[in-house]
Order: sequence, then structure tokens, then C-alpha cells
Amino acid sequence: MTVIAFRPRPRPESAPAPEEQTAITGTFRSPRGFVGTMTGQLRLHKMVIAPRGAFVRGVFTGELREPDGTLVGADSRRCVVPADLTRCDGVLRAVVRPMQLDLMGIMVDVGAFIVSADMAFPPPARPRRIRRQATAAGVPGQLS
Repeated sequence: MTVIAFRPRPRPESAPAPEEQTAITGTFRSPRGFVGTMTGQLRLHKMVIAPRGAFVRGVFTGELREPDGTLVGADSRRCVVPADLTRCDGVLRAVVRPMQLDLMGIMVDVGAFIVSADMAFPPPARPRRIRRQATAAGVPGQLS
């Protein structure tokens, strides 16, 4: 058997920090027949406002546990879910509607939760500066 070792990839600059994730919780019917709990987070990719309403797109990651704390498993799923925009104290907030999330083939009932306004509506990116090549004569493309 051939084993190929891969070096871990460096973390990209644009990857969200843990504080840029929204905590989510839910319940599910465990394989043993009990009601288990799911704790996890949403890593927001994009907020989309369309004529049909607002939608949140991101990666939902959750850890499923039995009522006694036994780990059932952990999984993540990329989803687009509907959200409602509400204004509270002059701040626009995205409230994700209750939904069912399929993790490991188990349907998890996730209650409504609020996505941080900073995450849903990030500030616009600053334009990049274009670096021009310096020339001796002051005319681009001609060197003396």
C-alpha cells in the first residue's frame, strides 16, 4: 500500500475567525430512539436579497450527542436557507427561520436564530492599489 503524505494547507487570510461564526442548536431523534441535541455553528458565506425574500448561504457544522452525552457524530452541510430581515434599535438583523438540517442522514430540527449584522452585511472591500512600474524617463514602458 502506498502512502502519500500531504502537508497541511496554510489557513487562508479570508477564513473566518471563530468569533465570526454564529452558534446554532437543535434537536433530533437519536438512533436509540431518544431526543438528542445538536450544537454547532454557521459559517456565513453570503447574504442574498432576492424578490422572493432574503436568504442566507453558508456551511452549517454540528456535533450530534445522545441525551447522556455520548457522541453520535459530527458533520457539516452547505445550505441556503430563508431568513427574515428585521430592524431593531436602528440595526438591520437577519433572522434565519426554523429549519430541518440533514446531518449524517439524521434530520435535525434547528430553531430560529439571529445572524450578526456585521456578518450578514460586511463593509465593502477596499479597492486594490495598482502598482505601476517606475521608469527612468517618466513614461511607462520606456526605460532609458
